[in-house]
Amino acid sequence: MTKRLLAKNSKAPDNPRGTETLPGHTASVLAAAEALVDETGDAQLSAVGLSVSIWHEPFRRGVLFAAFCHDLGKANDQFQAMVRQQRKAQQAIRHEALSMLIVHETALRDWLKAVPNEVDTLNFSFWAAAGHHRKFPPSNPAPGTGTHISIFLGHPDFRRTLIIGARKLGLGDPPPLDDCTWRLTGVDSPSRRLNQLSVRASAYWEACSDEQRRFLAAVKACVIAADVAGSALPKQGEKIIPWISEALRRRPTVGQLQKIVTDRLGGKTPRPFQEALGNTRARVVLAEAGCGNGKTIGAYLWAARRAPGKRLFFSYPTTGTATEGFRDYLIDPALDAQLVHGRASVDLELLGVDDDGEREDPLAALETWSTLIISCTVDTVLGLTQNHRRGLYAWPVMADAAFVFDEIHAYDNRLFAALLRFLISCRGVPCLLMTASLAKPKRAVLEKTLKALGESLEIVTGPTDLETLPRYRRLFSDDPWEVVKQALGENGKVLWVVNTVDRALKLTNEAQAHSLVPLVYHSRFRYADRVRQHSRVIEAFRTDRPVLAIATQVAEMSLDLSADLLVTDMAPIASIIQRLGRLNRRATPEDPSPPKPFLVVTPDTEAPYKDQEHPDPFAQSLVWLERLGTVALSQRDLALTWVGLDDESVHEPLESAWLDGGFETTPRHLRESAPGFTVMLTDDAVAVERGELDAVRVRIPMNPPKHNDWKSWREVAYARVPPADCILYDPERGARWNH
Repeated sequence: MTKRLLAKNSKAPDNPRGTETLPGHTASVLAAAEALVDETGDAQLSAVGLSVSIWHEPFRRGVLFAAFCHDLGKANDQFQAMVRQQRKAQQAIRHEALSMLIVHETALRDWLKAVPNEVDTLNFSFWAAAGHHRKFPPSNPAPGTGTHISIFLGHPDFRRTLIIGARKLGLGDPPPLDDCTWRLTGVDSPSRRLNQLSVRASAYWEACSDEQRRFLAAVKACVIAADVAGSALPKQGEKIIPWISEALRRRPTVGQLQKIVTDRLGGKTPRPFQEALGNTRARVVLAEAGCGNGKTIGAYLWAARRAPGKRLFFSYPTTGTATEGFRDYLIDPALDAQLVHGRASVDLELLGVDDDGEREDPLAALETWSTLIISCTVDTVLGLTQNHRRGLYAWPVMADAAFVFDEIHAYDNRLFAALLRFLISCRGVPCLLMTASLAKPKRAVLEKTLKALGESLEIVTGPTDLETLPRYRRLFSDDPWEVVKQALGENGKVLWVVNTVDRALKLTNEAQAHSLVPLVYHSRFRYADRVRQHSRVIEAFRTDRPVLAIATQVAEMSLDLSADLLVTDMAPIASIIQRLGRLNRRATPEDPSPPKPFLVVTPDTEAPYKDQEHPDPFAQSLVWLERLGTVALSQRDLALTWVGLDDESVHEPLESAWLDGGFETTPRHLRESAPGFTVMLTDDAVAVERGELDAVRVRIPMNPPKHNDWKSWREVAYARVPPADCILYDPERGARWNH
């Protein structure tokens, strides 16, 4: 039927380049797999707590077996029609599932089993190969995909592919095979055989030891990374093995990390708290210190001393905090750092940093392999536990890296449970956890988790002189606007943090009624406008003029500013402590300032904190505030008063799709689901469709409108496009529904 078997789309299907054919692509992926194992194989095993001396050879052969088998299923008529972009071509069964059937149900299995002591390795390899697109097991065949599928086992290109594998794996000549046709329906259909195979595989998996399961997880991730490299590098004209070797051997030096510390300190010596972080010895360290106490500088000291020569992943809870961390510490080109998250290209453009056309470059999937310091959202790292793309692609370098997890108090229960699972399963990597204050149950479960591994949690608390410095005092008033106007009249900086966007917009109207012009900052902006609004707020607080900013919870972590007055809606204790971190932030023992006032206001709704697990979300906060009283307060006062109160339930380590899923590789949710969806303004949607705008710049996160008409709205770049009269948008106030 076809002269060549293709593995990739070809612009010239009758005369494809060698790298686009099945044997060519398989050779590329095998080369990438071998380079990854040679450069990082031992680190991958150590990262998941496996003995290199025991597991090195099974790991090497397992990865190579899987790399060899992963695309054999592309030798079928439906895939070959689809890859040639023939009209209406569809796959009844995904090619990776067919790969598994081909190696299990033909003479190939006995040929591969000819190598002694390889039965377990082969089983793990087949599962890793079947899941390399994170879509296994497959769904049932879609209607209209035909009644039969032809498998080209006798094709010369299939034979060439087998010979390539035989040479790389040290096997004998492959067995002769003939083309065959499988009926897609009936008791002996491929789907039914796959289901039966899955049942047997599940039973085998249940009998596996914990070490075998960690072994399979490492094999799966390594094969997925090899497939990406084997696909992207040839297209860019890169020689696979030299590129991978050069990229993976690049490491940050102690001098580069020390330079970050020196530049930020501006000639001052590190505080004892920062030195203590640098001198820790445990694999997992908790730095618990108030906002503005220099945790980040201490983290770079920790990396320079505790993990010299290791790449550094600095993980933040949100894209905003990741971008701020990059802006404040890593923007110097000499550091060879990178900002990694879904909106990074827009942020880099707005920061004035050239991203070298990242979005168009296939090598962007491998962006972390040659980068020394990565500022990213925590999803990049912990997403690995749930088979998320960025984490799996970055696995070869994550295995020999050091990790800083900032603001861990902001993790929801599911995300915190994922952190616990990462600490358990990636038990060979050093981790620094940082927070202003951590709920007692969360600290307890951290200690329990590490104790089960025979480890202990090393805790470094903030500097006593800073932690005990009086910074705040609670103020009472029935008229917050009078308090705000008084502070502004004294040339003060006022930050008002509320719990919902609707309330922020309502207060903005009230401010205007009081002849005030506030800056508004929340999440419902076009992304490019949100980044600009963020910068406007930061810059306004650096001037010598009075300013009022009204913000939602986005102000809790990513706003590096110091207010003279904080007005805050009632909220959970952790949120109020974070908000207080924006008040009198610059005070130090060497340059103290009098305690600054904060006012707590009762909002008209308990949203978004009230749910089934938290029917009375402010109950503890009320008791905590009452115990704080009206005296001058330090950051330590806030934390110690909280210790005896919190009884928050904390999940045990989260089940991991990567580690517990066996042959399954479909992604699962990392965070607790939140209501809402994304929209795009009509004019923006037209520009995106024309290729004039990047969709990332103009998407707006919203709550669904009260009516259900939105289900019929058209969709552009994964965003709904509401009719123009349904939504109101102001680049300085954001979006709201026109009810």
